[in-house]
Amino acid sequence: MFSDQKTPYWVLYPGVIALFVNLFIFFQPYEIKLNIDQSLWYKTYLILGICYSWCIAFWNLRLIHRHKTAVNNHFSRTTLKDLTWARYFLIFSLAAYAVYFFQYYLTPENLFSKIYILTIDFVTVYWIFFYGLIQRNVLSILSENGYYSIQRREEKLSSLKPQDGNLIALFQRIDQHMKTSESFAKSELTIVDVAQALQVHTKQISKAINTVQHQNFNSYVNQFRIEKAIDLLKEPHITLSIEGIGYEVGFHSKSAFYAAFKKVTRTTPTKFKEKNAA
Repeated sequence: MFSDQKTPYWVLYPGVIALFVNLFIFFQPYEIKLNIDQSLWYKTYLILGICYSWCIAFWNLRLIHRHKTAVNNHFSRTTLKDLTWARYFLIFSLAAYAVYFFQYYLTPENLFSKIYILTIDFVTVYWIFFYGLIQRNVLSILSENGYYSIQRREEKLSSLKPQDGNLIALFQRIDQHMKTSESFAKSELTIVDVAQALQVHTKQISKAINTVQHQNFNSYVNQFRIEKAIDLLKEPHITLSIEGIGYEVGFHSKSAFYAAFKKVTRTTPTKFKEKNAA
């Protein structure tokens, strides 16, 4: 969600320095390499590299948290957009390498430690390779829905931007639009779609939902979907399956429908239907 912002290239500088240091060591004679390996400056260099890597990992976890918040405020479907896989990847990597360094300093010649770190490297490389292939740039999805054209027009909509005192009135407009258009049934609905329909700044729509309803956009849309699903589940002569009802109200999968339904009603769609049929 923040890829259009200035790229902080400074984070690469320590890696470039490390590359040249390692290349210098690589081309040294074997006896000098042994002396370097036992030297104080080299041990300090390794510890600083480890600390820097951990700082970058925690910094990325913070960025992913900000990204996830922004995604929930823009999309009704967040699968493969909120970078949950990247968050788990970082947590797994931090935990795995913490165990490795603990083992290494206790038993540096232990063969198990070497097998362990090779296995971790294998898992992490294929993990990031697989999810990297299927991960789309989130801003490219928004641009398909007219995000950038809306951003350009928002400068002209300043007169329509409500103050905090009018957020309730704006929320009522949003609520009415959702009910009459039933746009929540669109599985790929974004806040941009709502902004285009109401001709209001995207940030104001997000602010109105967050302030009045105390929800993000994703939760707000899912609430309409669940209410519609409840009505359909109560229908005695409905021909749709439970999974079909989920698709009908805008969910992209059975698992997403069940998770959202249980979050709102504290029960599953199946149990809810059985209870109302009894």
